[in-house]
Amino acid sequence: MKKTNLYLLLVLVMPILTSCWETVDPAPLSAYQPILMSRTHLESSIKMLAPLPIADAGKLYKYGQYILVNERYKGVHLIDNKNPAAPVKLGFIQVPGSVDFAVKDNVLYVDNAVDLVAIDLRDLHTINIRKRVREAFPPLLAPDNLSWFYDMAGAPKDAVVVGWELRESK
Repeated sequence: MKKTNLYLLLVLVMPILTSCWETVDPAPLSAYQPILMSRTHLESSIKMLAPLPIADAGKLYKYGQYILVNERYKGVHLIDNKNPAAPVKLGFIQVPGSVDFAVKDNVLYVDNAVDLVAIDLRDLHTINIRKRVREAFPPLLAPDNLSWFYDMAGAPKDAVVVGWELRESK
């Protein structure tokens, strides 16, 4: 009887001991690579530019007779909509790392990558930064949400992620 129990135990345990162990794949790599900017350059990067074509529109906001359109990771388009039949592009506020904004009391609140910046809108031809709150937001995530697998070891110490671009195929 003891021999039978031993054989029965071996028959039951052998498949477990001889089965293949499932290998764990390494963490998936993002299909995107970060666009980096130094902290110093980030803090001096907000500028008024000539109108640009809208390529990757985000949030829209009506501000008086104007329309503000977010361009993902790039900035905010200013459009005069006094005549809705013929809107006029006035300019582009370059804000690297911008993905969202809000307006209150003539102030544009916009994310400049990880910082929150308040820009006075009373003169749309001049950029007047009222305030900057450093590190107000977490780093920008890649569009596929796998950016935490990106190795920042080779990046400069003061580098800030201001956008993402698709990796080149190899």
